Amino acid sequence: MEENSRKRIGKRIEELRLMKGVTKQALAKLTDISSASVTRIEAGRHSVGIDTLAKIAKVLDARLEIVENGQLRVEDNAWKTERERILIQLKNIRIEKNLRQRKFADILGIACCNMSMIESAKRSTGSEIVAQIARLLNCSLEIVTNSERKTMTVKKIKNSKKLSQAEIDFLKQNYREPLSFMTKQLGRSEIDIKSHLQKLKLRLR
Repeated sequence: MEENSRKRIGKRIEELRLMKGVTKQALAKLTDISSASVTRIEAGRHSVGIDTLAKIAKVLDARLEIVENGQLRVEDNAWKTERERILIQLKNIRIEKNLRQRKFADILGIACCNMSMIESAKRSTGSEIVAQIARLLNCSLEIVTNSERKTMTVKKIKNSKKLSQAEIDFLKQNYREPLSFMTKQLGRSEIDIKSHLQKLKLRLR
């Protein structure tokens, strides 16, 4: 991770840890790293792998997320690992931006075969390279709490021109009356929304 990204993530970890009342020693024990490593991570002086960052985020009741233009990507798939979820999200953004893998690898200064290994999440990946990839794609790697995720997802849904099944599933999980929520937040009638969902073959119930 570039130094400023390391410091930003480190500061965020310290902030969440203090909010949760978790000591450095407890965080170290729960994530199987040393207390000295926690201190260095929070100070932005320690290079850390994405798997370790994901463990830290989980202990702090948060999640690693790729944020693009202030919005989360709501994915349909259930990934096996957090690393896989993050790296495949970045791959999807690269593809959406019509950037060929070989050209993107050249920009990063790495071999195309290494880029392929990173995007397929077949090996442990340092957060430095993840942050660099995200920056080149105009995104950022963030640690986001559950309440922040909910707020950001609702904002994305309100701005969405074409709802996805993942967004519908999010509403079903978080609201008793998702249809009522959509009529109020999206400013459309129930008939319009049902017709829209039917056209997109989305399941509300």
